[in-house]
Amino acid sequence: MPSDPQHLAQVRAALPAVRQYAYLNAGTCGPLPQPSIDAMAAAAHDQAIHGRIRMEVLLHDERQRVTELRAAFARALGADADEIALARNTTDGINTAVWGQPWRAGEEVVVTDLEHEGGVMPVYLAVKKFGLKLRTLRLLDADPADYPGIVAAELSDNSRLLVISHVSWANGALVPLKEVVVAAHAKGCRVAVDAAQSAGAVPLDLHDIGVDYYAAPGQKWLCGPEGIGALYVRRDEQERLSPTYTGFFALAMEENPHPWDCFGHMELAPDARRYESSSIYLPGMHGMLASLRWLEEEVGWDWALARTAELHRHARQSLSALPMLKVFTPQAAAGLLHFTLPDGVDVEQINDALVQRGIRIRTIPHMNCLRVSTGFWNTEAEIDELASTLREFLA
Repeated sequence: MPSDPQHLAQVRAALPAVRQYAYLNAGTCGPLPQPSIDAMAAAAHDQAIHGRIRMEVLLHDERQRVTELRAAFARALGADADEIALARNTTDGINTAVWGQPWRAGEEVVVTDLEHEGGVMPVYLAVKKFGLKLRTLRLLDADPADYPGIVAAELSDNSRLLVISHVSWANGALVPLKEVVVAAHAKGCRVAVDAAQSAGAVPLDLHDIGVDYYAAPGQKWLCGPEGIGALYVRRDEQERLSPTYTGFFALAMEENPHPWDCFGHMELAPDARRYESSSIYLPGMHGMLASLRWLEEEVGWDWALARTAELHRHARQSLSALPMLKVFTPQAAAGLLHFTLPDGVDVEQINDALVQRGIRIRTIPHMNCLRVSTGFWNTEAEIDELASTLREFLA
């Protein structure tokens, strides 16, 4: 059960950061579990003692870890390993999905007013580079239940790609993604998803959702180190979507011992590996794999996702009870909860004061608000402490 105190205690014991703080900021970075810390330390120590340029490591250990890591990401996302390319982060994946399209000048690319700059900057640059038209859907003040209808009404026959967050960093809204994908596909428009706030926070079955591209980070709700994420590319999109930059790891090394030469021959991998380029920092890769294994084998996905939802409901109830706050995250949400303070109160000062009390949340500067991210490792007592501390500060 989500509230199982014994299991929660075991989970928290594996997370050093949550023993130091009320760690309510998974939406920026999740806490690293001890197995990940140990795996990174062991890999870094091995490199320090034995050196880094060892062919047996490059050709066996690293390639094996890459294969295992793709499979672990695939299980977390509800996909197949041959649909997963390793990426540095969400923005890396969005760049690939946007820039790999066979654009023609005058075609339309669509974003929303819920997006992070990491999702829209690649779009804005593509607009200038390829002579595209930009359309922005206004979803910020709409009910998430209405998003599919807005997509259906606003997309044109010239719309080629919709870039949208599964969970908005700006207001915490959980997008009804399957219905949005259906609406976009009905207009002949593909969908690329910013999964920064959804991967590891909501149940996922990308095959059922039907999305074309799904870019996820490892360092947030998946509790991995920075610098490693994943890009899902639907299998029947892989011939159409061009790699945007390439290298050794994109080659069909498993299928052909000589996949390139110096005379123009290049054989790309027949699956999503073609969107990778070069080696990944090996200690980080060990850490990411350890985090995903810990989530899958020790924490349990069903428990983690149910616990995150349970704590979100508790946070909404606790903070909504404070009359000086305005919670504006829609009811359709995941692990993020956004709220504003009374006029004239500096959100940065309040956030700094919370850190001094051992409570870590964050500000969203352009929204002039605070954001709480409830992770499965949190407790109801930590949320209640946040609420009581805010009441004290704002009295």
